[in-house]
Amino acid sequence: MGQQRGARTRERILEATVTCLVEHGFASTTMQRVQNEAGVSRGALVHHFTSMDELLVGAVHHVAKRQLDTLIRDTPLLDCGTQGREQRVWLLHSVMSGPVFLAGLELWLAARTNPTLRAALVPVERELGHEINAALTGEDATGNLTRFELDEFLVTLRGLAITSVLREDPRVERHVIEDWIATRR
Repeated sequence: MGQQRGARTRERILEATVTCLVEHGFASTTMQRVQNEAGVSRGALVHHFTSMDELLVGAVHHVAKRQLDTLIRDTPLLDCGTQGREQRVWLLHSVMSGPVFLAGLELWLAARTNPTLRAALVPVERELGHEINAALTGEDATGNLTRFELDEFLVTLRGLAITSVLREDPRVERHVIEDWIATRR
């Protein structure tokens, strides 16, 4: 019973961290803000995460796990062939966009100057990339993307996410992805 409650509290803190990263950005995400967002005591917060670096490392793992869980859950439901390729592209877009992805981008940018965060982020992102690659690529499976296509599309998605803050027309993103699909048929 106590372990389950502890796991739920930890999950609530990590979800609050993601929310804070998205709503306030990395620079304004503080232990106090996360504590308030999670609705936990200071003692509960520091029981699970003794420092901001530890909290951010936990958030790195949490974001990657959420993205991967969605991908693993939904990939087997996709078709094969051309339609399956398009479905894989849209699934990857759904996983690599939205609030969880934005929180991940905040962490990526912060890792540029935070060695602790970078050290935690590199292996997690490498593993996430490996799992995405395993789920969506392969020469033998009809409908899968090639490794190059996957890498190229991930770069496109990251660019779309970063430039979305300056973009006024939300249709641009859909148009870019549709064009990307059309050029690979």
